[in-house]
Amino acid sequence: MCLSTAYIETGNKGDKMKEVMGDVALLEAEVNGFLLTTLLGEQKFVAGRIKSIDFIQDHSIVFES
Repeated sequence: MCLSTAYIETGNKGDKMKEVMGDVALLEAEVNGFLLTTLLGEQKFVAGRIKSIDFIQDHSIVFES
């Protein structure tokens, strides 16, 4: 089973990333962002838009604020 880790870009030029949530199993689009849910039901809302999703190597989701 491959779960993802969600990050949001930080810094002036988006050159740094901060982990938002690990073990993300579900990502749902909302009006102003995305609702992330883990297998255990923990939820977190992330405002912004998706910059990239890596399904193969890092299993990561990167958001732009």
